[in-house]
Amino acid sequence: MILNFKKALVAVVVAGITVLSCTSVKKDIYIKDRNGLQKEIRIAVFPFKDAPGSDGAGSGVAFADALTGELIKIDNWQVIERSQLEKIVQEKSLNMTGMTDADYTKIAQISRVDYVVVGSVSQFEYERSILNVFVPKTKISFKGRIINAETGAVVGTISYTRETGKYAILGCCILSFYYIPVALLVEENKYAELDKVAEDVAEKISGDVSDKKGCL
Repeated sequence: MILNFKKALVAVVVAGITVLSCTSVKKDIYIKDRNGLQKEIRIAVFPFKDAPGSDGAGSGVAFADALTGELIKIDNWQVIERSQLEKIVQEKSLNMTGMTDADYTKIAQISRVDYVVVGSVSQFEYERSILNVFVPKTKISFKGRIINAETGAVVGTISYTRETGKYAILGCCILSFYYIPVALLVEENKYAELDKVAEDVAEKISGDVSDKKGCL
C-alpha cells in the first residue's frame, strides 16, 4: 500500500518535471515502395548492430525486438519472429550481427519473407543518477533500411535521433531532493526510450504506407 502511494507520488513529480525537461527528436523516414508495402507481406526485423560502449551493449537486439512489437500493428503485415530467422542463420553458420545485405536477403528468401528491416544503433547513452533520477538522460541514434528480399533493393530508409532529460536536473532541484529516495524505489528500465522510438517509427511508416499523414 505504501509502495503504491510512493509510486503514485513519483508519477506526479515526474509529470511536473516533464514540463521542465526537454525531449528533442530528429527523424527522416522515407518509404519508396509504398505500393509493395501496402500489400499483404511477410516482413522480418533483424537485430540491429549495437551502439559502441558499455551502455550500447544489447541495444541493437532490444531495439529490433521493440520495433517488431510495433510493426505487427500495421495492417496487412505479418511480422516473422526472430527465432525463426536465427534457426536458419545457425544452419548457414552465419553471425546474426555480422551479416551483409546479401546474407539478409538470402535468409529472407529461405524464410519466405518479402521484406527485411536491418540497421545499426550508432549511439545509445543512458544516465540515471541522484541528480536526474526522475527523468534519466538518454540519447539514441540509429539508421535502418527496408530491403526487398527478392530484388535486394532498398525500398525505405530510417534515420532517427532522440534525446531526453536535458534539463531534468533543473527540475529535480526545483521540486526538491525530498522525493529522490522515493523515485529510487521505482524499477529502472534503460530501454524504455527505445520502446517510444520504435512506436514513433512504426506510426510514421504506417502513415506513409497508408498515405495517412496526420501529425506523424
